[in-house]
Amino acid sequence: MLLSAVVFADPSSNSKNTETNNKIYWLCKNQREVRTMRVEIDSAGVCHAYYSKQGTEKSVGSGRNHDSCMNFVNNIKTNLEKSNWNCRDISSATITASLD
Repeated sequence: MLLSAVVFADPSSNSKNTETNNKIYWLCKNQREVRTMRVEIDSAGVCHAYYSKQGTEKSVGSGRNHDSCMNFVNNIKTNLEKSNWNCRDISSATITASLD
């Protein structure tokens, strides 16, 4: 059984929402497990690479050189694919996060 959830922000609520702009975003699946890797660029121009597994996202690196963050993500993706994970690029997806 495959479960998925979609969360919508209530536009009438008092919470502030912001769109997270990801330079790259990968979704990898293996049977029922899902992992994601993404790179986000902050307002100061510093990149941050994130990896999530089992519902927990952790920073795996950051820097002013955006290629270094891309390398962090690509190394994880390559290792997952070597272990029969199927990865796809979802970089064009838009994520809205609550600032509450």
